[in-house]
Amino acid sequence: MKTTLLTILIMTSALFSTAQNAAFGPKEKLTYEIYYAFVTGAKMTLETRSINYEGKQILHVKAFGKTVGLVDKIYKISEDYQSWMDPNKNYLPYKSLEDVHEGASYNRKITVTFDHENNTINSTKSGEHKVKPNCYDIVSAAYYLRSMDLSKLYKGQVVSVNTWFGNEEWPLQVKYIDTETIKIGKLGKIKCYKFVPVVEVSGVFTDKDALKLWISADDNKIPIRAQMSLMVGSAKVDLISYENLQNPTGFVK
Repeated sequence: MKTTLLTILIMTSALFSTAQNAAFGPKEKLTYEIYYAFVTGAKMTLETRSINYEGKQILHVKAFGKTVGLVDKIYKISEDYQSWMDPNKNYLPYKSLEDVHEGASYNRKITVTFDHENNTINSTKSGEHKVKPNCYDIVSAAYYLRSMDLSKLYKGQVVSVNTWFGNEEWPLQVKYIDTETIKIGKLGKIKCYKFVPVVEVSGVFTDKDALKLWISADDNKIPIRAQMSLMVGSAKVDLISYENLQNPTGFVK
């Protein structure tokens, strides 16, 4: 699976975000900046909307990120991840899209359809594959995780969701650490649930705990920050604005 840094940032920032339950509504928009050291290297948005899909009212989610400024001049990256999911069936997806462009030479566009009755997926890149029951794409998995009651997690608990991502079946796992209050720019301070994704140590990450996530501990449960220690330095994703939240925000000045 080819995984770029921006792919990882989109995956981790999106790691808990969606539709018609107490935590969020179908018109929610979250905007983030991605920093490499002290440089703003990319921007990202997460948007939800309710649409009609094959006669059903479903949730369509779009996670889009692209490089900006100096980073964009050196090496352009844009990544578009979309999911069409059923909010009445634990956000199981009907279809997903990965549309990735890196520099001038690498492009990847894959559409995947899901058959949950037969536990198969069909990829425009590699055809049909048998998968485990309740298989998600990376975006719908994030939305399903956010729908959970995070207040009931105990320290050290690992949550796992089976996904199809980058043309392979892959278990998405996160470990709950504790609650922590952090300050986010002009938005203010907010109490968060802190998580460490369970990732393989590779040439990108410095160690197994190099990636950390903060999810708001209010009723919205929105991703607030992702922070990474990398072999080549550090990177951070911070929320900079939000629109159409379902509940009052937990931010305080």
